[in-house]
Amino acid sequence: MSVDFRSVRKILWEDWDPIGCGVPADEYDDYVPSVLRLLIERKPREMVADYLRVTAAEAIGCPVSDEKLAKVVDLLMALGAGGDTQS
Repeated sequence: MSVDFRSVRKILWEDWDPIGCGVPADEYDDYVPSVLRLLIERKPREMVADYLRVTAAEAIGCPVSDEKLAKVVDLLMALGAGGDTQS
């Protein structure tokens, strides 16, 4: 997979999904550009995890477990490994 808006959006909606109650596919679109930027700039996984942790807990008000967060960050980091940054 490549690092692009659609692939990050899919992971945030399918795997991160802090709200977790059948939200629309575009529910987390506001957070995609920040995640995408972190991945394109090849920031450390801790920065990606911190962004998602704080966003879920403070902006959305629905914290995610460390286990779920680790899985999501693994998926996102695998996108960055491809090196393709087209959107």
